[in-house]
Amino acid sequence: MQVIELNATKWKTVFDFYGVLLSSIGAPTWHSESPDALIDSMIWGGINAVVPPYTIRILGAAALPKDVFDHIELVKEALERARADHRNRRGADVEVAIEIAS
Repeated sequence: MQVIELNATKWKTVFDFYGVLLSSIGAPTWHSESPDALIDSMIWGGINAVVPPYTIRILGAAALPKDVFDHIELVKEALERARADHRNRRGADVEVAIEIAS
C-alpha cells in the first residue's frame, strides 16, 4: 500500500490542509475543498491521479490549530463512513485512509 506523508507543521488553516492534500493525490485544479468532494474523488474515484490503495499520513499534527485538527478528524471519519457505504453498495472496499500522527 502506498503511504503519502504530509508535513502539517506549517499549516495554519483548513485551506493549507486541502492545498497540500489535493496536490499530493493529483487532484484536478477544479476540485472543491470539502469532505464531500474528497469522498467523491478518493472513494468513488475516477478523478485524481493517485488511485487506491493508499494512506495519507499526516505528520506534525500536534502543532496544528484546534480547528484545523478537528476538520482533519472530520474528513478522516467521513472517509471511513464512505468506505463502509461503498462496501455496502458495491461489495468491494476502497482502501483509502487518513492517519494522524503527532
